[in-house]
Amino acid sequence: MRRFVALLAVILLAPLAYPQTTPATTSQNPSIITNVDEVTLDLVVRNKKNGPILDLKPEDIDVSESGSTVKLTDLRLVTGQVGTDHLVTLLFDRLDPSAATNARDIASKILKVMPASGFSYSVMNVYGRLQLFQEFTADRTAIGKAINTATSVESSDKEKSSEAALPEKQIIAEAQTGADPSGARVSANERSVAQVILAALQESQRIVQDQHAQPALAGLLALARTERKISGRKIVIYFTEGLRSDPNNRDMVRLIAGAANRSGVSIYVINKDALDTRAMQGLTQSAVVGAVRLYNIQNPQPTGPAAQIPVPYGPGMITMENSLIDRLQSDGLDEKRDPLVDLAADTGGAFIASEDNLKKPFQQLVADLTTYYEASYIPANLDFDGQFRPIAVKAVREGLKIRSRSGYFAVPPDTGTVVRPFEAPMMKALAEAQLPAEPKFRSRVLRLGDLPGGDENELVVEVPVSELETRDDVNSNLYSLHGSIMGQVKNEAGAVIEHFSEDVPRHGSLDSKASAQSDVVTMQRHFTAGPGEYVLEAAVLDRNSGKVSAQRVEFEIPNATSGPSLSDVTLVQRMIPTPPDVDSEEPMRYGSGKVIPDLSGRVAHGTKQISFFFLVHPDADAKEPPTLEMEILKGGETVTQVPLTLRTTNGPVSVPYMASIQSGTLPSGDYSVVERLTQGGKTAEHEVAFRVEGPELAHATEPGGSAESAASNGDAVTASDIPSSDLSSEREEDQKAHRVVITTLPAGTVPAPSADELQAIIANARKRALDYAKTLPNFVCVEVTNRSVDAAGNGKWKHRDSLAELLRYHDNEESRSTLEINGRRSNLQRAEMNTSWPLSVGEFGAMLNLVFQPSSKTEFEYREAATREDRSGTVQVLTYRVLRDNATITLGQGSDQVGVGFHGLVYIDPATGGVQRITMQADGLPKTFSMSAAAMTVDYDYVAIAGRDYLLPVRSTVSLQRHHKAIELNEITFQNYRRFASRSKIKLLQ
Repeated sequence: MRRFVALLAVILLAPLAYPQTTPATTSQNPSIITNVDEVTLDLVVRNKKNGPILDLKPEDIDVSESGSTVKLTDLRLVTGQVGTDHLVTLLFDRLDPSAATNARDIASKILKVMPASGFSYSVMNVYGRLQLFQEFTADRTAIGKAINTATSVESSDKEKSSEAALPEKQIIAEAQTGADPSGARVSANERSVAQVILAALQESQRIVQDQHAQPALAGLLALARTERKISGRKIVIYFTEGLRSDPNNRDMVRLIAGAANRSGVSIYVINKDALDTRAMQGLTQSAVVGAVRLYNIQNPQPTGPAAQIPVPYGPGMITMENSLIDRLQSDGLDEKRDPLVDLAADTGGAFIASEDNLKKPFQQLVADLTTYYEASYIPANLDFDGQFRPIAVKAVREGLKIRSRSGYFAVPPDTGTVVRPFEAPMMKALAEAQLPAEPKFRSRVLRLGDLPGGDENELVVEVPVSELETRDDVNSNLYSLHGSIMGQVKNEAGAVIEHFSEDVPRHGSLDSKASAQSDVVTMQRHFTAGPGEYVLEAAVLDRNSGKVSAQRVEFEIPNATSGPSLSDVTLVQRMIPTPPDVDSEEPMRYGSGKVIPDLSGRVAHGTKQISFFFLVHPDADAKEPPTLEMEILKGGETVTQVPLTLRTTNGPVSVPYMASIQSGTLPSGDYSVVERLTQGGKTAEHEVAFRVEGPELAHATEPGGSAESAASNGDAVTASDIPSSDLSSEREEDQKAHRVVITTLPAGTVPAPSADELQAIIANARKRALDYAKTLPNFVCVEVTNRSVDAAGNGKWKHRDSLAELLRYHDNEESRSTLEINGRRSNLQRAEMNTSWPLSVGEFGAMLNLVFQPSSKTEFEYREAATREDRSGTVQVLTYRVLRDNATITLGQGSDQVGVGFHGLVYIDPATGGVQRITMQADGLPKTFSMSAAAMTVDYDYVAIAGRDYLLPVRSTVSLQRHHKAIELNEITFQNYRRFASRSKIKLLQ
């Protein structure tokens, strides 16, 4: 049987057969066709003078896959006229003020370099997800306005989303109706392109959720995938300040490159913070040079015959090196290269520093779009193992310069869903006759009923943390786990109708590891499906142990019935904050949060309350209002049966509902809850079972002390005595404390932590902050500072200069040496620069100490729960204030200094106690002082170095405002972390 290798890394253009001794055939209009048994890649072939080669033969090149030469089956020359319409997407990352100004200038220069005709441009940014500001157009004026809007730093994220709403509404209208919002018809091609853009907007949001990817990478992957439906080659020009440190970046970049190559998308990266290549490659050398200087000081040049013998190293240098720079360690594939450099090269684009000349690469872009070759071959290995298979193309004929794609991921055929490389082991497990059962997990489909989008259901897979292997790091006081989850739904014919997956890395504090064993890792996705019989296939991969398990669960979606109805009822594990613009169609959204179900059916003894979630579907045709009641049963006997308040709705509106039992009143044992909806003489009900674990008799008191206090938190509270048989050993006066209290929870924000929980969060964060410096290894990194000034304070930023330094962190002390100033190698130090240099108070622990040290007497208040940008977890946001009398921060230069108080926000990861972000604003600056305002922000993230994860600063901003309104801004990034270790020594050769 012939098999199709679904490639995430090659352009699939249907080749034509030809005799291998003849030159390649020529095509002006290649069609995109999915072929079997073939890998197809495109080649840009030039001579030494960069002129196109038009007579390439198969014997002129050598193509290898995974190191083994392959035999070409097809080769053809593709030519086209510049006049054809090529699509270019201008994609802007989240940019700081000076970077945004710079990006606008560069975009304007690019538009001037590109031909006046034959190109259409769209404008997008990635603020949380892909946002559209201009659909494809050749109107340069419209493009310019969209660029200004997309890169505006004066607008908040909310305002940007509002500004993107209009073009997105237009795209939705064109994609769905074939007409713009005014009703004017659009062409079939315009509608097709609109559908692709809409799919990209939706896909980017899904990728952030599924893979916890940085929004920029999710946006690039979404564009790379969806633009496959547009024929011809496409261009994405990505403006960025560099990627946030993330151990998964390189795999993600390869995935983007593969999808881009398959879709004919070339990616050009414009990096505002790109260092000179020599500086990046010379990172280790720079550190060694510093040591050599010390050696020369400690060991004067020899005289006499010894002076003839070169001695590059000596005892002084060796001692210094072994104690300070024994070995530079890093993780990943070729860490000396920025992943974005590989992304550009692997997709046929270019990586361009913002100071580079733009003319040459974009003239090359135009030439590459019009003349290139396609080569095809049958791979020797047809196994879908999910592995990356590198492709190399070498010139056999002299004088050829060849650029091609880097390779592909071998994953199963494209069946309408995207199969990611990490899913390959789980797909294999589902194909086994006997499904593996370790690690254990639970899976279910919740049937939610008829909603505006159709018959909605929620696929839920949860994995107990206790089933996953953890890796402990006592130095950083962290443990880590890494699980991958996949779920798909098949219909009666065995066809996959829905496919979902999620890759979940997680960190936690070693101090909380024991209590975290009761937690779960959950993947949930909603989908629509009509009535019928289905099968849920779910699988889990423990990335640390390599263990894989799988399940199959049959379920049925029944035919809709007339009258009122209820969805399935589920226990609630927790709620997470969900921004309103993120998956607004999620059926398990409750207020501003999303409900995470609990499939275990078990409640720990002492749990304060048990919550249940379900959807109420009133009968739109009934004249009588619906009534809702809740019944609790223990051992088949009714404990209590009470009515619940049901909000009035207009028309056939489904109502999300959450009710809570104050579970401290329930003795241990097996229970069930029945929700019952009655309207127009018809009744619908659903039941869920659960067990309260613990001793046979629970001696707990009702949280809050009374039904009245519980009532203040909801719409309705009712109470009923537990049967006396369960309370026979209790004194009569104690029985009042064991009343079942049922509360209808309001659909508001995600519940705030209690006072005790908040104090625990603060105490954990304080311990972590004060110990932070002790957890850091000795390391080096590249610190890049861009300085800008807003002379009038009106948001018009002017870039002043940039500085790239090698930062050494050794035994909790920082030292810096200059690598570059304004893109050129330099040894000039900060103190030697002739302008003021507003410095931070210390990203590596000092700022955290200022806020959390007991002597600061910091006042904390809870603000909200927030979702991380990559959707990988939630953080608790607290406000804080330190009074001037307790502060130890001083601002100023020279004799012009003053002590100040300060306030700001801290974003705390409750699982680790680590601070993910901290902001600081100075208070009480005297009117006579040279500064009228000062502020600082530091972002922290996990950086993998030598197999260990460290919470390190990745980004920082410092701003100072003078009395004459000028604002000075330092935008700082920390890149290319390397760790000093002691696994190797420098030996002196005698």
